[in-house]
Amino acid sequence: MPLDAPAVPTLDPQKTALMVVDMQYFDASRDWGEGRTAQDLGVIRYFDEYFAQIDTITPVIADLIATFRAKHMEVIHIRVAERTKDSRDVGLKQLVRGLIVPSGSKEADFLEGLEPAADEIVISKSASGVFAATDLHRILRNIGIDTLVFVGTSTGGCVQSAVYDATDLGYRVMVVEDACADSTFASHAACIANTKKQATSVVAAAALGEALAAAADADPAQRSGIERVRPYLPTRPFLPNTPGGGAAEPYSTIFGPAIQQALTPATTALVVIDAQRLTCDPAFRNAGLQPPNADFEGFYDRAADALPRMGELLGLCRTAGIAVFHVRTAGNLSEGRDLAPKRRALGLALAADDEAAAFMPEVTPARGEAVLNKPASSAFNGTALDQLLANAGVDTVILAGVSVDSGIESSMRSAGDRGYGSVIAIDACVAAASVEAQLAGAERGIANVRTVAEIAQALAR
Repeated sequence: MPLDAPAVPTLDPQKTALMVVDMQYFDASRDWGEGRTAQDLGVIRYFDEYFAQIDTITPVIADLIATFRAKHMEVIHIRVAERTKDSRDVGLKQLVRGLIVPSGSKEADFLEGLEPAADEIVISKSASGVFAATDLHRILRNIGIDTLVFVGTSTGGCVQSAVYDATDLGYRVMVVEDACADSTFASHAACIANTKKQATSVVAAAALGEALAAAADADPAQRSGIERVRPYLPTRPFLPNTPGGGAAEPYSTIFGPAIQQALTPATTALVVIDAQRLTCDPAFRNAGLQPPNADFEGFYDRAADALPRMGELLGLCRTAGIAVFHVRTAGNLSEGRDLAPKRRALGLALAADDEAAAFMPEVTPARGEAVLNKPASSAFNGTALDQLLANAGVDTVILAGVSVDSGIESSMRSAGDRGYGSVIAIDACVAAASVEAQLAGAERGIANVRTVAEIAQALAR
């Protein structure tokens, strides 16, 4: 198909991945999967334009794969396939259209000549969009990829779904026009025209190949976890000073001290969790969130002590220009109908405009600060916090607030699993007595525990 060759945006080979979408026997073969179904129903002639495109783009994709491999760049293969042989994990959207691809089936195999090379990443999805149904986003973040080049089928289906999600998630996106196929020539052209309106670059395969030929090779060692882990491997047992000279617990002998997080204002955010009347005001003692047991003796006294330090920390971060997020337990729907079942089982029926959702005076949000309602314990689950932090360029979070139901601890764990370093402002947190003890000993990996005064010193530096 004749093409103009639009300019290829500048590429960093180290941070760019080729995304090969659904070039498998299920989607892209006349004799298997959808092609076989069309033959059995006697309608294969209606797919002539589609398979003509497949025949054209297959060698183009093969050439691009070869180019990316020669440059030591990442090639990621995406396919429709369930994880089970009986397809019991198939998504509803696929199921109602009769689309199942059992694990290990011929339809799950990639076309001849487009098979993954050793150690290339293969992502199996049971949906159209790959991001919604897999952990691809986390994998790309771990590798350090920020630019995605899409090829495959179909332009207006699985490719476009992935492109929309990728742009929403903050990736630079390119679509190779003559390396994608759709149901007809006209529908492919219409989808490409629409793609150009979506903050997406549309390029020709030849122009992309020329741009890559002129670029430096990527360095696989910079992506290799085996190489990146070497500086952190212990060369001797790590034995902290404890009574009797022994280790406090087994893992402390093989894991070194926590990585100390730098608090750079441009890449740091303060997340204040559950500092609201529901959790801090004794008037709401019987709201259902705080079970009446000895673990909560003195809880409100500790909350009263911690709130001024939360306010102090908030002031420090505002002065330093650090982004601030206030995250509270509250439903977005009336009577908290969207709260997690665990919360509703405690009798909570809390909406954002209820009195119990109001923030305590010491930590009232200021103009320009984000307010998020969370339905569960962690500040990340059920909110857009992760994406907002990523959009803002944040890689480290300071955690403060109230943890009646392990909110601080679960948020710390959620942050670490998503790749954020965290600093727990220990004297600006309050929780049940047992949880406070856990938080005090939580410094490990990429989580630090510091006082507000220590955070102030770090910011001053």
